[in-house]
Amino acid sequence: MPVSQIRFHLDRLLSERNWKIPDLVKRSGVNKNTLYAMKNNAITRVDLRVLERICDALSCKLSDLMTYEPEGETHTKGLLFILSGPSGAGKNTLINALRDRYDLGLTFIPSFSTRPMRPGETNGNPYYFVSREEFMRMAERGEFLEYETIHGNLYGTHLLSYERALNEGRIIIKDIDVNGALNMKRVFGDRVILIYVRPTCLDDLEGRLHHRGDKEEDIRIRMQRLKYEESLSDQFDFLIFNDDVATATAELAHIIRTCTRKHA
Repeated sequence: MPVSQIRFHLDRLLSERNWKIPDLVKRSGVNKNTLYAMKNNAITRVDLRVLERICDALSCKLSDLMTYEPEGETHTKGLLFILSGPSGAGKNTLINALRDRYDLGLTFIPSFSTRPMRPGETNGNPYYFVSREEFMRMAERGEFLEYETIHGNLYGTHLLSYERALNEGRIIIKDIDVNGALNMKRVFGDRVILIYVRPTCLDDLEGRLHHRGDKEEDIRIRMQRLKYEESLSDQFDFLIFNDDVATATAELAHIIRTCTRKHA
C-alpha cells in the first residue's frame, strides 16, 4: 500500500475568503510560522487542537483543510540556498562571484531594505531600496514573511516572490540575516539549505567594514552583534570560511551542485 502524506489546502481557503496569513493569525491565535508552513506544505505534523482552531476560524471542515495523497504525486519543488553570517563576511561578494563564474541556473530574489544605497549598488542589487514609510505600508499589507530592524535599518523578506519561485522549481540563492534565515527554514523546511559564512579569523571583520566604507557607528553596532550571530551558526547546514573568494566560491558551487542532485 502506498505511503500517504498530508497535503494542506490553506492557500486555497485563504484565497476564497480574500484573507492573508495575518488575518488568520488574529482570528485563530495560531503562530504565523506554523500557518506559513502549512500554506506552503512545508510541514507534516500539526497538533489536532491547532487544526481545530484553524478550522473554527475559517468555518470549514478538517477535510477541507487537509487531505492525504500517495507519495510521489506531489510536484517537484525548488531549493533555496541562504547565506548568513556577520557583516563583512563577504556574503554578497560570494553570490556575485558565483553568478559571474558558474552557470548554475540560479535565481536571485532581492529583499527590501530602508538602508541607504552604497556606492556601486543599484535598486534590486542587492536590495530593493524603499523609504521607511513605504516599507511599513508593505508590512501592514502582510507582504513580508518576516522583517526586522538590523543596525537601525529595516529588512524584509517578500513572501510571495519566494513562494512562486519555489513552486516553479527554481534554485534560489539569497543572503539573509541569521534570524531571517532560521525563520525561512522553519517555514519552508528541507527546501531551505542554510550556509554560514565567516572568515577564519573574526578579527579581520572590522578591517573589512572599514575598507568598504562603513561609518564608525555602524561598524560598532555590527561588531556588537557578532557574538549573537556566531551563537546561532551551529544551526546551519554548512560552514564556509571566506578567506579567499575564489576558493570559497568554488566550495559554495560544490554545495549547491551536491544538494541539487540529491533533491532531483
